[in-house]
Amino acid sequence: MITFVKVRYKNFLASGDAPIELELNRHASTLIVGKNGAGKSTMTEAICFALFGRALRNINKPALVNSINKRDTMVELWFTIDQTKYHICRGIKPNVFEIYVDGVVLPAPASLADYQTLLESTILKINYKSFMQIVVLGSASFVPFMRLSPAARREIIEDLLDIEIFSSMSGLAKEELSEVKATGDQLTVQRVMLDEQLRMADTFTTQLEGERDTKLATLHAAAAATQAQIDTLRAQQAGWTTDRDVYAEVPAQHRAASAKHAGYATTHRAIAAREKKLEKERVFYTTHDACPTCEQSITVTFKQARFLVLSDKEAAAQTALTQCQTLMDKYAGALAALQGSLDADEALQRQIALVSGQVPIHTRRLRELEEERQVTLAPPAPPVDVVSIRAQQQGVLEQHKVVSARRSVLDTAMALLKDSGIKARVIKHYLPIINKQINHYLTVMDFPIHFTLDEEFKETIQSRHRDDFSYESFSEGEKKRIDLALLLTWRAVARMKNSASCNVLVLDEVFDSSLDVNGTEEFLKIIHALEHANVFVISHKTDSLIDKFHHVITFEKQRGFSSIKV
Repeated sequence: MITFVKVRYKNFLASGDAPIELELNRHASTLIVGKNGAGKSTMTEAICFALFGRALRNINKPALVNSINKRDTMVELWFTIDQTKYHICRGIKPNVFEIYVDGVVLPAPASLADYQTLLESTILKINYKSFMQIVVLGSASFVPFMRLSPAARREIIEDLLDIEIFSSMSGLAKEELSEVKATGDQLTVQRVMLDEQLRMADTFTTQLEGERDTKLATLHAAAAATQAQIDTLRAQQAGWTTDRDVYAEVPAQHRAASAKHAGYATTHRAIAAREKKLEKERVFYTTHDACPTCEQSITVTFKQARFLVLSDKEAAAQTALTQCQTLMDKYAGALAALQGSLDADEALQRQIALVSGQVPIHTRRLRELEEERQVTLAPPAPPVDVVSIRAQQQGVLEQHKVVSARRSVLDTAMALLKDSGIKARVIKHYLPIINKQINHYLTVMDFPIHFTLDEEFKETIQSRHRDDFSYESFSEGEKKRIDLALLLTWRAVARMKNSASCNVLVLDEVFDSSLDVNGTEEFLKIIHALEHANVFVISHKTDSLIDKFHHVITFEKQRGFSSIKV
């Protein structure tokens, strides 16, 4: 279960530089009130932005930045999953996206899209559409389940039931099936080509005659010349290897001198930094008569004493700098001298490497000449290797058999993984539970209808007298009851499956638009009875609702920025 703990945001929509922080798991029910534009719904937008990098409403990302300050937008969200603590930081201008797991930042992949996929698929295991269906219900951003397309409904149900893996498996099986089909086609083409070669070999014979003696003489002369070149190159290589003995100790001497030079350079930088710090301290006492921290005055006597100490330290530092520079110059000269020897040794190495590369080439050429001579001595071979072609033909037939078997397996897997296969059986198993939950909440809200979803996620709605209705035939208040029942059902299913279960439930102006007094009272009973839930209700009905919640938050605008009224 995802337990949202806290959200903090600044320069986000109507909020300014002063961060707004809200605890999300402290109170079972919280009423959020305030005038229009005061920032009541910003909390929900901030949670959605932290999780998915987008707003609930159709707002472009640049428009999320506060229009007055125009930068430094930052949203932070803390939550836990099974004792593991997570912290997400997401900002705009500058762009920031960081995920912390138990206080340690999670390394980001090369692509931010991959980082977001990691967050949704591995950590949250919930996508934006499912989040909208189980966390947020509001007049501005919420799209009721009943107004989604059948495909969108299926996607949400699969996500809640944690069976979207079958869709992924179906996609992988489809890709592999396409590859297997292509491989089968290629093997068929190869088999046809081999059959044609065998047919030509059966009907075609050749007789090879030539000037064998002339060709053998030519090959012998070429082999002798190649061997002479190899002998010359090896002699040169041996001579240059002997010349390199003079420089055997130079690399070690160069490394030692380089290490000394680097050490003194490091010491020089450290002393220079200390000297700069001493100068900064001198400037401080020169320009300040009082401590800016404790506001205590600095006496002239104290300054003079400090100046004497600083003078001694600066003199010592200057002496040390001079000594370090002298040693650095010394070893720099030694390095320059040794570098000349290294360059000479490297030139010899290059010459040896060049020769070493040429010797295998001539050796390979010599071997090729000998192989060609042996081939010339041997009796002429037929232009086509019938035995090899028949072996290839048998191999292709075996591969084709394996590919056909794999294709049969994939065809079966595709049949199981399509919507009417395994997923349909899982969904069919849960449909009675889902329908029971929906009708339970409708009954609690005193709405006497019988609501049923079928395996295609199409609804059947019947009244007490068994009259058939559609969702669109109800009033807005009645639709709102159905929407609420569905939302609570999806939360119950998520809790049973532990797939996308979370503690936060946000109802944005639900009580202001369509619910009557009886509907409001009944729904308040439901949300107060929810277990492991922290319900946030955004409303304008301050007088009628304020005494029905454990906690009340009032938002107001001050100087154009949203803030929480204390």
